[in-house]
Amino acid sequence: MELQEYIRNRYDGQFKKFMQEEVNSVPAQQHIREIVDIKEYLGKNQHKINTRPNEMFNGKQIEVERVTLNYAKQIINFSVNFLLGKNPVQLAGKENVINELNKVYKKGKYHKIDYRVLSDIVRYGESFEYVYVKDGNIFSQTIDPSEAYPVYDPETNEMLSFVQYYHSDYTDYYIVFTDDIVAKYSNIGGEDIRLIEQRPNNTGLPIHYKTENEMDSTRGHAEINDFIDIIDSMEHLLSKAVDGYYRHIMGTPVLTGQSLTNAELPKHGAAGAHGLRLDDDGDFKYVTNPFDHQAFKELYGTLKNALGDIASMPNVLLNGSSTISNVGDVAIESIFYLSLIKANMNSKILTDGFEQRIEKMRNVLAMQGIEFSDDDFEETNFVFSPDMPKDDSQMIENIEKLKEIGVISTESALDNVSFLDKVSEMERLASQGADDGVGNTDDDNGDG
Repeated sequence: MELQEYIRNRYDGQFKKFMQEEVNSVPAQQHIREIVDIKEYLGKNQHKINTRPNEMFNGKQIEVERVTLNYAKQIINFSVNFLLGKNPVQLAGKENVINELNKVYKKGKYHKIDYRVLSDIVRYGESFEYVYVKDGNIFSQTIDPSEAYPVYDPETNEMLSFVQYYHSDYTDYYIVFTDDIVAKYSNIGGEDIRLIEQRPNNTGLPIHYKTENEMDSTRGHAEINDFIDIIDSMEHLLSKAVDGYYRHIMGTPVLTGQSLTNAELPKHGAAGAHGLRLDDDGDFKYVTNPFDHQAFKELYGTLKNALGDIASMPNVLLNGSSTISNVGDVAIESIFYLSLIKANMNSKILTDGFEQRIEKMRNVLAMQGIEFSDDDFEETNFVFSPDMPKDDSQMIENIEKLKEIGVISTESALDNVSFLDKVSEMERLASQGADDGVGNTDDDNGDG
């Protein structure tokens, strides 16, 4: 289905009506609300525990503990940095294609774009990237998922258009992307929505990176929703445990019988208790609530282990330890097994989008007179290097053995050396080889 047919069938051919109603549709608003909730959870600490009401005792309101745990941020940061934090994505394939794409990547600082894309995927389950041309150079920008409204064909799930909507300074802005144009609409000045800017679109619709969503194949699923309930339970358990622990230490003051003074019972600690004077049948004591620390430890530990499993984060890191010693590579891989599976899933999501990205780059380069054959271009692939703890000395020894028997190239060797930048090193090796060649020629001429 073409976009014009979609607008004609659903909105009587009225473009502004299409634009506004796509943004205001119930499914779209529900999805945006989920993204905003995640933003508020991560950015404003709006955790469920903060809605815990105060308690009443003896007619007095008692402030309860509300402990918040920012494990979600820690898990997100780990997921992003494990895959892309230390080792950016590398391009591999035919030299003529890779050289041109690397120039574009370097100019457009795509290592930063890749990092932002993955950050959005891990946080919100989806990310949007728009490739554009400025002054003859190719760049990309990411679009905030809370402003993103992709329009899909209901039959084929093919993206027909894309609307970016945001509200700023009492003004609504709609940026509509189609295959041919990018148009900006606004009601600035309190007027009706009108076209304020339009330009040709040479790179097509934005790229939609998204995780698998069983309920909606056109939108992503935020993985934070898979473990946020566990964090809520941990916060609730910890907050109530802190309350119980302080009451166990302090106890509740209990006065029986007739008091001979007008002194009130202390509300904080034991101060003032010695000022009470009791009748012969009176008694004063502190009643404590037994605190089962072992039960708390088991419950909290079980929740924390479940959080690590579901978030695919090694418990050795989630429990605060970042040092692994005297452990072989095989054992390390078993510890990080779930993290590697998750990194592999994220890399596939990224690869799907990267393939669309370089296709757009190819089209722009072709307009500039730089063309590739289909066979050469289709050999392009993306190399991911998760930041696994490694024994560098053992790895280098293995690479040396492979080099000795001639089954690994210098480029592949550099792909596995995390403390070297492959692109820079390849350029230096090429330059060094050229310099050595010139020197050898001079020596040969001198000897002759």
